[in-house]
Amino acid sequence: MSRKALKMDAKNAMREALVSPYMVTIILGIITIVFSVVQGFLDIWEGMINNAVAYEDLSQIGAFTASSIIFMIIYFIVSTILQFGYQSYCLKVANRDQTMSYGDLFGSVRYLLKALGLVLMMTLLTVLWTLLFIIPGIIAAYRYSQAVFIMVEDPDKGVMQCIRESKEMMIGHKWEYFVLELSFILWQLLGLVTCGLAFIYVHPYTNVTLANYYNAIKPNTVVYEETSMFD
Repeated sequence: MSRKALKMDAKNAMREALVSPYMVTIILGIITIVFSVVQGFLDIWEGMINNAVAYEDLSQIGAFTASSIIFMIIYFIVSTILQFGYQSYCLKVANRDQTMSYGDLFGSVRYLLKALGLVLMMTLLTVLWTLLFIIPGIIAAYRYSQAVFIMVEDPDKGVMQCIRESKEMMIGHKWEYFVLELSFILWQLLGLVTCGLAFIYVHPYTNVTLANYYNAIKPNTVVYEETSMFD
């Protein structure tokens, strides 16, 4: 399927969606802004601690460190839930799945440990490849790019199973996928120059198109059957 066909079908799917992709994206954006505001307060707090007077207050340093760690943990968990939830919703839009709902945004809570494990494992593998050189790290990122879609479509699959299936699916498709992502560069710039407002359209458009690409390259049969510690 051509890029033009993938994008055209994404636009049609968004128009036909029972649950507005724009409202779902706005909800996602609001939650993201809330975290940004909290991060802003932490940055201000850190600046106060760096002040010569406040620096001697060990209780302030301890409180800030604990708060920052708690925030990072909460942010990692919530961002993972939202990432998987949004991908799940976009896949349903692409598939014209009538069961789509706003609740899809938080649907990954039921397999949260697997989702966290998948994010950590993909990050670890990508970083390890990046240590060799930048290019292998980029290739690794594209190699694992379909793993989230694989898991949201079938949460019963294990972490390593999703990664291996993604690697298999992306054989011969990495450059094609890179060009597909690159084709959205002007849309991304539009989102930036409009202070994020255009992302209400651009973000779902991009992700539904990527969901269409996943559907186009995924095999009709399951290749891997394995059990892991995340099952």
